[in-house]
Amino acid sequence: MDVNQIWAMPLSLTDSRWNELRSSYGDTEDVVTWLTEAQKEGGLSGERLGDLINEVQHQGDTSTAMYAVATHLIELARRASQQDALTLLTHAGVIYANSSSPKAVPCPAFLLDDFKSSASDGAKILAPLLPLATDFDAYKWAVAGLAGFLGHHSFARFLDGLDLYEGQFHHALLDEPFPPET
Repeated sequence: MDVNQIWAMPLSLTDSRWNELRSSYGDTEDVVTWLTEAQKEGGLSGERLGDLINEVQHQGDTSTAMYAVATHLIELARRASQQDALTLLTHAGVIYANSSSPKAVPCPAFLLDDFKSSASDGAKILAPLLPLATDFDAYKWAVAGLAGFLGHHSFARFLDGLDLYEGQFHHALLDEPFPPET
């Protein structure tokens, strides 16, 4: 990668436009606090990442804050260990996938360019990390995240319903397991 490449920058955590964004629970005060802590501490704990994702996408709902959070997760992944970057980017990519769901809250205009341009950055960083996702669920979500970054949003959301149980693939949209391979 070209070290002189200019990356899209996430919305500054001191920008007053955070007040225009909404999380799943209302204002973005907690979101900004957690992202500020992550910048200072060099990352997010698994628990704090879970809190952050729940705050911007509670039970699959979308919020305007998720668009700003996705770009911050990509930025945090640049400085994270490979395993932590995999987790951060998986969540960010799923945000991208959910951004085009039929019930998604639209991206605010002032975030749209950075959100769109950061997708390719997220994909470039996530793709080489896929081999680190060694169990089915981690791999499924990492592929969904990559699909989200690459614009294959429906495919990424399809993967959400896919499970592997007792050696057979099941999907929430089907009443029975996939037929065995012949």
